[in-house]
Amino acid sequence: MHNLKKYISEIYNFPKDGIVFKDINPIYKDPKIWKQIMIPLEKAISTCKPDYIAGVESRGFIVASALAYKNEIGFIPIRKPNKLPGDLIGVNYELEYGEDRLEIQKDIFKKNSKVIVIDDLLATGGTASAAGKLIKASGGNLIGYAFILELTELNGRKLLDANLYIESVIKY
Repeated sequence: MHNLKKYISEIYNFPKDGIVFKDINPIYKDPKIWKQIMIPLEKAISTCKPDYIAGVESRGFIVASALAYKNEIGFIPIRKPNKLPGDLIGVNYELEYGEDRLEIQKDIFKKNSKVIVIDDLLATGGTASAAGKLIKASGGNLIGYAFILELTELNGRKLLDANLYIESVIKY
């Protein structure tokens, strides 16, 4: 998958000075390239056999919802604050450049349902770890994580349970 790096733009000092943002939007413009990214993620789904795919707002929604639709698996949105109705569970977490919060609907799936979290990027692990905590707090059985990109030098995997399935398509 190293050859796919040429389709990822680097935006310096975004969203904050000192950050080099990996922009995956160019991948989505070319269906053949997007398909190359999706094949390993589809293998993750067939390996884990989840009942639900949870996508993290917002870029995680793109891939997670496409995988859920194609594989006829339920999609669960994990969102930023004040975007979901009903009874919610939320968690605050640290980013490499600040703090944020994620929320999930309290009774979104049956207890002990197998759930995999899909997101665009694994960096420091804060977002993925928070999403995993929400799955568990809402009664789900977290079975793994899958990402398009992983920034290995930030050691985000250390915040994730090493006993779970963890897949990253492209590693930097």
